[in-house]
Amino acid sequence: MESVLAANLRLLCSTESSISEICRRIGINRQQFNKYLNGSSQPSAANLRRISTYFGVRPAEFLLPPDEFEVHPLVQPRLKTVPPDVHMRGFDSAFAGQTLGLRRYLGYYHSYFETESWANSIICALVRLSVKDGIVHCKSLERSVDDKDGALYLSKYDGRVALLGNRIFVMEFQELARDALVETVLYPVGRGQLSYLRGKTFGITSRQRTPFTGPIVWRYLGTNIDLRAAMKKVGRYDVGSPQLDRRAMTILTSEPD
Repeated sequence: MESVLAANLRLLCSTESSISEICRRIGINRQQFNKYLNGSSQPSAANLRRISTYFGVRPAEFLLPPDEFEVHPLVQPRLKTVPPDVHMRGFDSAFAGQTLGLRRYLGYYHSYFETESWANSIICALVRLSVKDGIVHCKSLERSVDDKDGALYLSKYDGRVALLGNRIFVMEFQELARDALVETVLYPVGRGQLSYLRGKTFGITSRQRTPFTGPIVWRYLGTNIDLRAAMKKVGRYDVGSPQLDRRAMTILTSEPD
């Protein structure tokens, strides 16, 4: 179960432009602060007082349920006065000021899509959404092995995320080959449901390097996961493989809502 304190702390941090700057001002080691954010460690009473003083809330408020914390009178002013990044213009401005709207989507996902590189095959990739310097970043990893020659196809992507018009837009750059951009547009499956996101992706195939577009489903895994176990699932599967998430496959092959 996710730490309430961690969720509330992430909310407050999303109103700042840089986690590193927060740590410098509070005087807490960045590595230790990250443990507070992901819930793997709880701050000491002294550190909690320092964090509370910085954000202008009382230590006890950090233990409120996230829904109550978000509307607390000491928290609301911060959420309503998040300053825009005046240095961003044009295209870059689409990704500024997105941390509050996207905070509920932060964490790890398995993404599923049908690949045109191999017939009747599904790619399962690992995706992470996180905040860095006030921008929501996307990191993706795809790994496929060709059954015929054993060749390994590895793709790593670095991207930015924006919530525009109730749709999540992800723009990613292929970091290894450095020869492709991928765009994905997502939205929740059902009102108030965040476990699965569905949409369309447009990119380049691994082998033929030809453009393709197709449906995609992201399944939410959480913010604090067994990364090794999640990585083991990354790969290429036959469409009917029992190892694939059945709910994701149902969504992938069904008509959009």
